[in-house]
Amino acid sequence: MVKPEHRTAAFRRAANIVARLQEAGHTAYFVGGCVRDLLWDLDPTDYDVAASAKPEEVAGIFPGARGVGQRFGVSLVPVEGKSIEVAAFREDGPYYDHRRPAWVRYAGLEEDARRRDFTLNALYYDPVADQVVDPVEGLPDLEAHILRVIGDPFDRLDEDWLRLLRAIRFAARFNLEIEFVTWDAIRALAPLAVNVVAERRTDEIRRMLTGPNPAKAVGLLYTSGLWKALWPDLPFSLQRLHKIALELERDPRPEAVWKAFLTDLPADTVRQMAEELRLTRAEKRELGS
Repeated sequence: MVKPEHRTAAFRRAANIVARLQEAGHTAYFVGGCVRDLLWDLDPTDYDVAASAKPEEVAGIFPGARGVGQRFGVSLVPVEGKSIEVAAFREDGPYYDHRRPAWVRYAGLEEDARRRDFTLNALYYDPVADQVVDPVEGLPDLEAHILRVIGDPFDRLDEDWLRLLRAIRFAARFNLEIEFVTWDAIRALAPLAVNVVAERRTDEIRRMLTGPNPAKAVGLLYTSGLWKALWPDLPFSLQRLHKIALELERDPRPEAVWKAFLTDLPADTVRQMAEELRLTRAEKRELGS
């Protein structure tokens, strides 16, 4: 299923972890974005492993492993100078602050899949058997290039308001069509995005602007209502969108994306936005702020 050219050194390192977990009697898979990318014939930037093994069991198999999120059952396993994240299958409780679950408990694969955000990110792949496990019917969405929230979109997006921006980023990056109920939920909940911590919001916008389709990301921010919610006084027009896209194409350096995004704005507005967005010093220098 996965082509030989994508069985890179990084793939083999992660696959070895899965194989050793399985040899010890655990269920283990690649999960999330790496599976999505492999099935789209892309090389993942990193690999995540989900398994039935708890952190103490992972440490028993890999003596160099260290827990980095004990509450969430997450361990980092060193392999050939690299680290790969291994997370125990878990179920999340209700989100008490629209960011974090009130409780987490170990569970099975089905529960682990249902706690994830989009169907495209809830695919599991066994590199040993070369098989995909699809608990939430993500494969049809992957094949049709559709972005769909798992479960009720209004409830799941309201759990963590950052998912509103993540939806836009994924739709732009992979040129996806957003499923209509998911889109309705994004538009209805857009005003709540202003409550997301500024640094988290800015990181999502930064990743959109440095992705392969930044103009689409900006357009979706506007049509979804997120633009108006986040920056009610920031002007938007198709002419500005075109100019932003041209500037991003002309100078794609990560630190220069805000210069493109804030193009044609007065200096005072740029300085104010730089503070509101919590930009880095390098980004502020690029703006002349």
